[in-house]
Amino acid sequence: MNQEATGEMKYSEVSDPAVMKLTPVVSVNMVTYNHAPYLAEAIEGVIAQKTDFPIELVIGEDCSTDNTREIALDYQRRYPHLIRVIFPDHNVGMHRNFRQVNAACRGEFIAFCEGDDYWIDPGKLREQVAVLSRLKNIDITFHSCYIKFEKQQTKILSHVHSSTDKVFTLSEVIDGDIRFAMGFMPTTSIMVRRSLIMSIQDWFDATISPVGDHVVQVFGSRNGAYYVNRPMGVYRRDVDGSWSKRMKNDAAACVEMHLQFLSMLMKLKQAIPEQEEAFLRRIIYSCAHLLKTGTHKNFTHIKESILPVLKDIYIPKAINDHSIGNEQPEWDLFIKLAVDSGKTLDLADQKCGVFRQFCRVAKSVLDYGILILKMISMNHSDSGDGERQIAKWKAEAQRSYVLARWQRFRKLIIEKVRLVLEAATGTFAARREAE
Repeated sequence: MNQEATGEMKYSEVSDPAVMKLTPVVSVNMVTYNHAPYLAEAIEGVIAQKTDFPIELVIGEDCSTDNTREIALDYQRRYPHLIRVIFPDHNVGMHRNFRQVNAACRGEFIAFCEGDDYWIDPGKLREQVAVLSRLKNIDITFHSCYIKFEKQQTKILSHVHSSTDKVFTLSEVIDGDIRFAMGFMPTTSIMVRRSLIMSIQDWFDATISPVGDHVVQVFGSRNGAYYVNRPMGVYRRDVDGSWSKRMKNDAAACVEMHLQFLSMLMKLKQAIPEQEEAFLRRIIYSCAHLLKTGTHKNFTHIKESILPVLKDIYIPKAINDHSIGNEQPEWDLFIKLAVDSGKTLDLADQKCGVFRQFCRVAKSVLDYGILILKMISMNHSDSGDGERQIAKWKAEAQRSYVLARWQRFRKLIIEKVRLVLEAATGTFAARREAE
């Protein structure tokens, strides 16, 4: 065992340098906290990997209150050639733990698997290393996965972005993040070059990035992201004590996390100016999501928090267009956001078929009708100004969703009719020639 210090944080490591490879090709970053029921399955998925190159598993155990550390140390004793366990002298939180494990990794590539997720394909690391070894300009690769719902004990296939392997652009990654609650890339599917991770270590701070893997996805995809069309991992949902479940059960914490995420997007827009349009779409969606899920209790806080963002987006642009001045009424900015959010959400419909788009249009119309009735009811009741404002904004936003989805559905129908007519005309012409 050795002990080191990083800033004010001291951490210990349990490993056996005598039997470990000093220069592994892949380091697996496994951060864990109170994952006792799941950690063994996560570790076994790494142990099962079949490779012709050395790998190491670096487990960052953040002073769990259950027997997570005992499980990690037991596996380290059984597989000393493979596993290193590091832990701080006190709980430091997932951001500092993630950053410290990254710093401890020695491989050319880093793969991620949190302690409550697991891999199911023994060829995962071999497949992804082959991709990054072949495509020297690509820094990140990922794949589809299964989502496992712990309560129901059911699994569904998710994040199937293409019927074949494909390189996605950074713009596609940012836009795709709108359509998937887990982000465009499941964390357990990601492998990146270690050099990339080391170059963005300062971003892995709770005050900058509430979701560290999002930063990995964005910076990793600047030269493209290679998607492997093969489900090789499982992402758990509804795990007790997990970050996602905590956000689901704590409305105030969820709002603060989304506000921090919004701040991170603004910083990313500045850091990567060539993707300003894509980031603006993502920022608009995040602002709209905050308002749409807000209640009269937190509406004022949300409104005041995102108002500077809306001014940054709309007022300079509007002044250049000579359409409004500096004294643009605040509520007009929120109405503009409602309209633009409908256009942004329209991205989610791009890959839907006719029937699914029809259902989306029908549901949007129904939701719009319900919101209008609620707004009318509030106007004739003793509801406060905050409740009336949020009802008005939600109705306006829903109206924009209806219009955007209807326009896309209409274009799809016209395109389908055109193809049918062209096919019919071609068939008719062929028959005339045959006669």
